[in-house]
Amino acid sequence: MSVGVLFTQGQVTGEPRTVLSEILEQAEAADRLGFSAALTTEHKDSDEYFGAPLHLAFAIAARTQRVRVGTAIAIAPLYAPVVLAQDAAILDQLSGGRAWLGLGAGYMPVDYTAAGVPWDDRAQRFDETVRIVRAAHTQERFSFDDQLHHFADQAVLPRPLQDGGVPLHLAAWTPGGLRRAGRLGDGWITNALMSLDTMKAMAADYRTAAQAAGRRPHVTAIRFCWPYTSREEALELFGDTALAMARTLFDYGAITDLPGVTSADQITLEEFVRDRFVFGTPAECVETIGRFRDEAGVEDFLMIFRYPTGPDHRSVLQAMELFGTEVLPALDRPAVPA
Repeated sequence: MSVGVLFTQGQVTGEPRTVLSEILEQAEAADRLGFSAALTTEHKDSDEYFGAPLHLAFAIAARTQRVRVGTAIAIAPLYAPVVLAQDAAILDQLSGGRAWLGLGAGYMPVDYTAAGVPWDDRAQRFDETVRIVRAAHTQERFSFDDQLHHFADQAVLPRPLQDGGVPLHLAAWTPGGLRRAGRLGDGWITNALMSLDTMKAMAADYRTAAQAAGRRPHVTAIRFCWPYTSREEALELFGDTALAMARTLFDYGAITDLPGVTSADQITLEEFVRDRFVFGTPAECVETIGRFRDEAGVEDFLMIFRYPTGPDHRSVLQAMELFGTEVLPALDRPAVPA
């Protein structure tokens, strides 16, 4: 089991150049502290996220030595598939074989409008994009012919440094998406705020699909995370911003497993600390991670320490330091994600 860091920050966090520099500093801290990955994400038309995750991943690769670099997630249907494959291959070469691609279909039509891509055929577009990237990374030359994309005798040069290409892990939380992750992906990525029970059920469906396709299943869980030595200080630093982020994601439609909740203002911090966040003393964080590992079969974690509206950069570095020195040593993990 390994634990990486996922950066979900944008213009609303502060002056863009400053925030981008802070992300790079956090990535360097992740590299130094023993985290396994330092990954980026995106929305295209939002001041809460930066919209160019691979560009930021290149900068992180240049500032780090050992962590995996890439996305969790990039919205795959918004990219020209061969260009995405080329960019990922160069990232892999530049980083010395550390590239890792988490890909998703997205859940907000505004992202598609911003990129000029049709919303209605996103599932087919996602499916074809994943298959094209895989072919481009594993074949010297390839052809492809399906509903949306048609290539003859195409090549991506250079190909990735990693044997078998850059790992492709697919995000999903619908039945069709879970089947696609099992059929096409090297792993499944949860969303950040699904409950443990939801994750257990979806992981079982995903594993069934992966095994039917002859693929080895692999589960990566994204979690909001805050270790602390003072609960009062943690609630002040983490509580308000994390609760605001959860409510925002509920309004976006990214949280669908809150029975009886009909409006964001009904969501409480206590509910999310109970079985969605990794929040507590170092020993409590170890226990929570262990429950997700043992009950849902999670192999890897990606922790979000900073959301678009907080906590502040200095506090994030301190939380990462505490996690790296007191939580990571207590976890049995490989050096990098599988």
